[in-house]
Amino acid sequence: MSDARAMWDAAAEGMAPEARQALQLKGVQTLLAWVKSRSPMQRERLAGVDPSAVRTLADFAALVPLSTKDDLRAAMDRVGSALPHLCVPREDLVLAGPSAGTSGRQTYQAFDAQDLDRNVELAARLFWCSGLRPGDVLQLLVTPFTPAADIFRLGAQRVGVKWIIRDNHEPTQVPRYVEVARSLKPSFLQAGVATLRAMAQHAAATPEGGPLPYQRAILMGAALGPEARQQFKQSLGVEVTTLSGQGSDFNLFSTECEAHDGEHWHGEDMTLVEVVDPATGAPARDGEVGEMVITDFYRRATPHVRWRTEDMVRVHPGACRCGRTSRRFTLLDRLANRVPVRGTAVYPFQVETALSRSEDGRNLEFALVRKVVEPQTLEVRLLRPATLAADATAGVTQRLQRHLDAELKLPTQVSFHDDLPRVGYKTLRVIDEPRA
Repeated sequence: MSDARAMWDAAAEGMAPEARQALQLKGVQTLLAWVKSRSPMQRERLAGVDPSAVRTLADFAALVPLSTKDDLRAAMDRVGSALPHLCVPREDLVLAGPSAGTSGRQTYQAFDAQDLDRNVELAARLFWCSGLRPGDVLQLLVTPFTPAADIFRLGAQRVGVKWIIRDNHEPTQVPRYVEVARSLKPSFLQAGVATLRAMAQHAAATPEGGPLPYQRAILMGAALGPEARQQFKQSLGVEVTTLSGQGSDFNLFSTECEAHDGEHWHGEDMTLVEVVDPATGAPARDGEVGEMVITDFYRRATPHVRWRTEDMVRVHPGACRCGRTSRRFTLLDRLANRVPVRGTAVYPFQVETALSRSEDGRNLEFALVRKVVEPQTLEVRLLRPATLAADATAGVTQRLQRHLDAELKLPTQVSFHDDLPRVGYKTLRVIDEPRA
């Protein structure tokens, strides 16, 4: 295969939408019969659904109820198993692991050999789309206990990468990540947005100074605006693309191509992705904000059927100039991150966008405080960068507060902090005020 080709799998990634929809319909029809015959949880949940009645994708959306992580947790208790959605014999499993547990009790997913191979193929597509090539050296920072850690490594190897510098993904280890990067000079980084920001600040504050060695990076864990992306390019010389997905739950991911016009779903020939109004479940139109819902019909072991991800996305209209025909979207936020203020709702992505439009605020980590009683002022806590001098803090704080007031059109209270709560490698974007 040529390193210059535009797509990893042109037949799948450039498939005509009508052909893809036909695959999806056949896939969900087969999946319904599969899970009802094999999974105690799905047999109970889908008792009223006749697979033969699903003749169109619209039928599937109308007849099959949405499912949530809480549904899975409840089934774990009822069935007395961590895998009530398991559809293959346990001896057929080759990989299994827990979710990160950031939204409650951990849930589990499992893979047989076919599931794993298809997930690795999806990872190869996203890596190729992001610019990873056989000659690259990859520094892979990923939560080690989730199945995604193995899938990313195997996906990079399938692309042809031979040298993978694999590490965990902990904010306390940023100095080590920087030292490893300077010593071994990887050309490609996969890490969280917050991690690269912290690495850049640490590198700038060390006696060696200077940029990090990466040419490209694929970043996870938060939306990234064009201004923040451009700053990474200017300050570090790194071409950045973003990756979104549910690595703890089902290992389906999306990434940007070189056009940076939304992230491509890389597995629409193996999955059905819906975007729905979170309140009504009705389909959202292109350009509208909705919740991503996944049915991974390629999965045999622990498939998901109309799984609510709680991710808010906006679907991009029209075709992408890269030639991929899969739909594209921008990840905005999590439904759970809604912060009521002054009779309206603010989401972290709005603050991220506003900060990216300020020289003082670009690429700063932050958290919003959600009050027990709805306030009139939005409290924004910023992580103090290592490069911010103590005597400059007051002036920067005042400028950012005026900027956010104007951008968000509501009063804010801005303050810098030496630390912010984290969940794994992600800064916790919403801090709930404790009840009295």
